[in-house]
Amino acid sequence: MTLRRRVLALAVGSLLVVGAISASAALQAPDPQETGPVYSIEGAWYGMTQFPSLGSTPTLDTFTSNAQRHGVEGTFLCTIPAAVAGNQTPSGHGNWVRIATNKYAFTAVRAIVSGPGAFGWAKYWGTIAAVSENELSGTINAQFYAPDGTPVSPQFTGSIERHRVEITFEQ
Repeated sequence: MTLRRRVLALAVGSLLVVGAISASAALQAPDPQETGPVYSIEGAWYGMTQFPSLGSTPTLDTFTSNAQRHGVEGTFLCTIPAAVAGNQTPSGHGNWVRIATNKYAFTAVRAIVSGPGAFGWAKYWGTIAAVSENELSGTINAQFYAPDGTPVSPQFTGSIERHRVEITFEQ
């Protein structure tokens, strides 16, 4: 390869890298039309999940961002007391995505075990709004499924309220 071709290849490669970096930054940049404060859901939260037909459940959630799409999407872990979980796993695993300023969609799954070799899935999904730096509220839906994904229950709809676990400093 001649020197001229190497220089041309380096120039083209550099332009591609700069373009990729610019595109990545544009995808992660906040919407320029957003007004007012933007709150993060990342961190640890506690509160209540309420289904009118099923009652209230204390819940702990932890939200983390995808390192490549910080603040735009990520994963979360939801934990309820084992005594309340019944035949579901106490921990639900899921993903979240930002759908608007301070508004997020989420979906989580728990395993259901109802005997030796008998299992299914519980799916939870909904939207949450960060109403302040330390408070979330939203809606939640739940439905239970056979191992093959066939629904075996009606869809339940409820609400969630969460508060950020704040750091307490020693005095």
